[in-house]
Amino acid sequence: MKQTTSLFLVLFGTLWLMSGCSQKAPKADERKKPLGFHTDRSRFMNTIDAATSDRKERNAFIDEFIAKSDIQCQTYLNKPLTKSQRQSKSGLYMNLFDATSAAFGTKEITDSAKALFIKNPHKAAETQMAYEKALSTEIKFGVQIARERYARTILIKKNRLIESYTIPMVEKDLQKYDKLCDYDYGLIEINNILRRAQKPKTYQPFSSKLRIDPATIRNKVEAVTIEVRRKEEKKKEKHSNKNIQYEEEMRMTETSLDSNTSLSATPNSDAL
Repeated sequence: MKQTTSLFLVLFGTLWLMSGCSQKAPKADERKKPLGFHTDRSRFMNTIDAATSDRKERNAFIDEFIAKSDIQCQTYLNKPLTKSQRQSKSGLYMNLFDATSAAFGTKEITDSAKALFIKNPHKAAETQMAYEKALSTEIKFGVQIARERYARTILIKKNRLIESYTIPMVEKDLQKYDKLCDYDYGLIEINNILRRAQKPKTYQPFSSKLRIDPATIRNKVEAVTIEVRRKEEKKKEKHSNKNIQYEEEMRMTETSLDSNTSLSATPNSDAL
């Protein structure tokens, strides 16, 4: 009996080890991809190595990275946002409405825009999509401006020796450059533009070639708010009409039932 039990345990252990070893590790393409934008370097002409790269190689890689990353970033921004991405940006749209109101005194219309998010949370994603589509050009310009500003700081660092601007430092800057390719930073940038519009013109240490007109942002916010509000009122009116129609049908049904009941309750003259 003991020999049979020992044999069973050995067999069970062997099968368990075999099943464990047979499990394959997940492939690289099956692993969860990191969120957000990341520049694809697979076809780069230049490479860098922390141990061997010199200043010339470092600078050539930086130039190629920025040029190709900008192209890839535009392709990334043209993709539709996911549901979770839209949810994370609702607070930035609230800031946008406040900044528009402060810059142009459009409190009534921007308060209405905020109410569309607050009063209808289940429709917030749909409402946000309307603003997103209307302001997509300005948001993408905002991303470009933010990245252009940071690229300038990186390019200034190219003048440093490899010892003072090392490859790990370069990698950290390029990761930040990738991170800026996001609608969040575009919204932050146009919010900053609206805030600057509230103040007299002052000297700016950085001036982008791209221009975002604050008045265009205001006009688009107003147009979308009016349109969304009109649709909401139209839906309410339609729903109200349906209720009225339903109540009228119920009233007619009740009248008909009362009439039939009265007729059935009247004595039959023939029977008398």
